[in-house]
Amino acid sequence: MLPATIRMPTTSVREVVRELRPAGAVKPAGHRWLTALLVVTGAALVGVLLASHGHEFVDALGRALHTGWWAVALGAACEAASLAGYVLLLHHVVGKGSARLRVKDSYDIALGGTAATRLLPTAGVGGVAVAVWALRARGVRPRELTERLLAFLLLLYGVYMAALFASGAAVGLGLVHVPQGQALGFLGMAAAVGVGGGIVVLFAWPAPIHAALRRMSEGSGRLAPGAERAIEELPVLRAALRAAWHELRRPHLALLGAAASWGFDIAVLAAMLHAFGVALPIEAIVLAYFLGTLFNLLPLPGSLSGGLAGALIALGAPAAPAIAAVLAYRTIAVWLPAASGIASLASLRTSVAEWRGEAAGVRAGTRTAERQFAV
Repeated sequence: MLPATIRMPTTSVREVVRELRPAGAVKPAGHRWLTALLVVTGAALVGVLLASHGHEFVDALGRALHTGWWAVALGAACEAASLAGYVLLLHHVVGKGSARLRVKDSYDIALGGTAATRLLPTAGVGGVAVAVWALRARGVRPRELTERLLAFLLLLYGVYMAALFASGAAVGLGLVHVPQGQALGFLGMAAAVGVGGGIVVLFAWPAPIHAALRRMSEGSGRLAPGAERAIEELPVLRAALRAAWHELRRPHLALLGAAASWGFDIAVLAAMLHAFGVALPIEAIVLAYFLGTLFNLLPLPGSLSGGLAGALIALGAPAAPAIAAVLAYRTIAVWLPAASGIASLASLRTSVAEWRGEAAGVRAGTRTAERQFAV
């Protein structure tokens, strides 16, 4: 029998699942078989790697244990600072949509989103689903909510692209020495310019997208209804870009949260690499981090960890210690916040119920006043 303090959050999480589960979240049988095949294949590759480099893995683990718990403590502290930066930026940009949103609410949204992404069947969009679910209950209008969330993502990932370009330039142009993989620097620069520039063009000049969607909406295919809805939302893109630019023109201390969110998360990875005996320049670690996280766009299990380990190995890190360090980093950076996020989901569910009750009371009072006025 679980203690009551543990049963309560898990019960709340099950209730949240019912509200956040997107339509059609159950995967077709073919997709389930593909996922299982990929998991088995990935496990087999890891097994082959351990069989061929097992002694290196054991040596790295021994070094990490010899280093002591200071690396774990440092990693946990850095991850807490990373989350604080994320919450600070989220509250400043998105929280403006409701003057009644507290910092604690933003904290619960951020941590609850982490838990939802990792633990709940939300089709990979748990963080956004939690934010929309909570902020709509708080009374933020749908259009304003969309604009603010997009502006938040533009500011957050603007730092991502800038750091990817800078670290790629440092490695590609030979400003720092790496054992191998100097060409990855140019790949990082190209990815930053291509992706970042494409997003800016999409947000600033949506006319070509509008024309393409219009042609799709005028057809008779299955995509026509979705294209019509997308056309209605295109003005939000430019509004979000204006909101992000407005924040940059009037800088606030909270904007540093974007750099803190990425920087301290990279510090967790750097601490784990040091603990497992991997020595790479910080610029190479930053480049590997951002190139590796691009693999998270692939809908494959373990894509981020595999991409991150692969980028480190390509830049000259020994295979077994790099994989061990990435696994340790992922444990601290993902699962520790996700575990604490369960309590945040429970707290947020209580807050959402209160906000909905307040809104229902206001609507009931308005209807009563209208009836009295009509009489």
